[in-house]
Amino acid sequence: MILIVDLGKMKLIKKRIKKILEFRKYKFLGLSYNEFSELKKGSIKNTSILFGKEIKITDSFWYLHSLNELFIEEVYKFTANNNKPKIIDCGSNIGLSIIYFKRLFPESEIIAFEPDNDIFSISEYNLNQFNINDVKLYQKAVWINDEPLVFSKRGSLGGHIVEEKAENTIGIETVRLKDFLHEKIDFLKIDIEGPEYEILKDCCDSLKNVENIFVEYHSFAENPQMIGELLIILKNAGFKVYIKEAWENMKNPYKEKRGSYFDLQLNIFGYRL
Repeated sequence: MILIVDLGKMKLIKKRIKKILEFRKYKFLGLSYNEFSELKKGSIKNTSILFGKEIKITDSFWYLHSLNELFIEEVYKFTANNNKPKIIDCGSNIGLSIIYFKRLFPESEIIAFEPDNDIFSISEYNLNQFNINDVKLYQKAVWINDEPLVFSKRGSLGGHIVEEKAENTIGIETVRLKDFLHEKIDFLKIDIEGPEYEILKDCCDSLKNVENIFVEYHSFAENPQMIGELLIILKNAGFKVYIKEAWENMKNPYKEKRGSYFDLQLNIFGYRL
């Protein structure tokens, strides 16, 4: 008997099995398989179901990426010696990180910053859906002073400070992050798409008040990398660090040498022993 194998059909079956296995990781979040499939395709959606609540989203791909990072991998999970840890969230985006922190520590005291006016409105809506009304949410960017800046709106996770006005840029208000570090902070999250080094350099004398710090480091391809200097700041502040690649910007760096936008993205976990 000759067994004829339809390779095309086998590939489709393998692809479907892979998707079903991947979906199982997300199922506890309240996603249906159909919605998960739509999100995987990159279908244009502006709402989703998270833990039984309808929330607004901005981008299917980055929404799934954030769900995986926050609720499945739990990159922000930390321990505290009290039930009301103080958390500062720089770059809170559509509010998913705040929702995660509030599930981890319902009584936590959170200060959050998101400069993009459209994203900020979505985060307010999403937090209201979860009845989270005890967070100090600022429509401002953290910076080294409180002077206004120009912000590039990218509609999702990639909005960032720029030097000059251009298409899709807006003027934004800022606050000096250092002014919020005069007391003990249990967790400081910095995911601001670029100026991490400048801000940490300005805050270096106040980082002694921070128990745990998460920094997503971004290096623009056209700028010098400051990862060495940033790590020295964390070391001098007494942190032990662990580093993971946040995104693969180059598959063959010896050949490519420059990423298309960022040439390096790292998740840096700082903690004290």
